[in-house]
Amino acid sequence: MDRKTAVVSFTKTLTDSQAFVDRYPKGWNLTTQRLLELLVNPPVPASADDVIPDADVDDMSFGVGFTPLNTCKKQPKDPFPEITDVKAWVGHYLKEANTRHNGKIVKLVQERLAPDVKQALAQYLE
Repeated sequence: MDRKTAVVSFTKTLTDSQAFVDRYPKGWNLTTQRLLELLVNPPVPASADDVIPDADVDDMSFGVGFTPLNTCKKQPKDPFPEITDVKAWVGHYLKEANTRHNGKIVKLVQERLAPDVKQALAQYLE
């Protein structure tokens, strides 16, 4: 869930934060690179099954030390359940943002990014 949240946050920051674009040009470049690194191996949403994993009897027994209640833990909540395919969502969101901002995203990519990063990001902007 943390990786998925990071991808969504990076994408929205890169496309919708004018202050970030203007004040931190180097940060915009680095954030774009980190976003692409996360997309190389995209986060996959956890499946919603109610299976409690089997634990070793020794791990579940009571003792003198602290024993965490692993079987009673809350499952992590997906803050963006509507996003199932992260790569497709990033591409769609980047295209929409580029249209919303009259081509500014593509212009920033062309002006600020290294050729290899431009090429990697181009597949999401096409």
